[in-house]
Amino acid sequence: MPGTQTLLLVGAGHAHLHLLRHADRLRAAGWDVVLLAPRWFDYSGVASAVATGALPVSDGRLDVAALAARSGVRHLESLLGDLDTGARIATSATGEQVTYDVVSIGIGSVTAGGGGPVGEDVVAVKPLARLQTLVDRLPAHAAATVSVIGGGSSGLELAAQLAVRDGVARVRLVDGADRVGAGLPPGARRYVDRLLAARGVEVLTDRQVTRLEATSVTLADGQVFEHDLAVLAAGLDAPPLLERLRLGDARGIPVRATLQHVDHDDVYAVGDCAFFTPGPLPRVGVHGVRQAPVLLAALEARGRGESTAGHVYVPPRHWLSVLDLGDGLGLAVRGRWWWGGRGALRLKRRIDRRWIDGYRGTA
Repeated sequence: MPGTQTLLLVGAGHAHLHLLRHADRLRAAGWDVVLLAPRWFDYSGVASAVATGALPVSDGRLDVAALAARSGVRHLESLLGDLDTGARIATSATGEQVTYDVVSIGIGSVTAGGGGPVGEDVVAVKPLARLQTLVDRLPAHAAATVSVIGGGSSGLELAAQLAVRDGVARVRLVDGADRVGAGLPPGARRYVDRLLAARGVEVLTDRQVTRLEATSVTLADGQVFEHDLAVLAAGLDAPPLLERLRLGDARGIPVRATLQHVDHDDVYAVGDCAFFTPGPLPRVGVHGVRQAPVLLAALEARGRGESTAGHVYVPPRHWLSVLDLGDGLGLAVRGRWWWGGRGALRLKRRIDRRWIDGYRGTA
């Protein structure tokens, strides 16, 4: 077995949390593990419920520093500032340098632009720490109008939940597609349409946004709608940092099925920040979760000096996702199968609690 090598984990997303929990296996394979990440990880599965005040922040927040300490992993509490892939040196945003043998990057995603200029006071769904300020930004009076831009999963959850929240009088959901929830099975889409209509949500489809400000949204046809608060949920991109570091572009860091960079064998990328070149993947947490054991096995093999060629990620054809639609209702979807109602949300809460508690050491 080769001597001890340094494995640098950049970011504490779904996949890297799994590696932290199994750091003993990595050490046994010859790795000295170093983590470069902020102290807190906010779990996307409960992000909308936290943002609208249905759940406390603590329900979706993990103490990464505590997990790293329990796992015996050195933790640099910062962000990535620079990466020299030739010299294999990473520099944190606070100036600390780490020389590594292998680096794995899992820094998530950011909210896409939305099609035009976006004001600073607009609440974006990513980063999640900013989305969590939504409930505090709602006006104190009981007649607030909120515009949600984007009819995907996040936009649907936020629009549906805000429509039943005290202090919100009107919710407007704007999307550029010809329907909201385009990725849902037809029956599930009709279920959501009926729910939004029953809650009085104004749904505007086939509308392109050209400007989004704190007090108004301007559409391509010249219409202007005023609001008290705007939420941008119009898709996700990889962080701009990756392009600056010449690791990738808005699609992400290009990786092979082995999760290695197409040009750098010692650079891995997982989750939302990775662009899976065998076939683009939607930015959903399930891929980071399922890439984790593949990455762990590959790094164990590599640490022992064995071939990693057989450790490849095969994306699932279908997976279970559950939308939190507020007021005790959820929508569970797997492929063409769907189920809406209170039982779906109870299932979601159990899944989310089990996942989070597993990293708190309380499961």
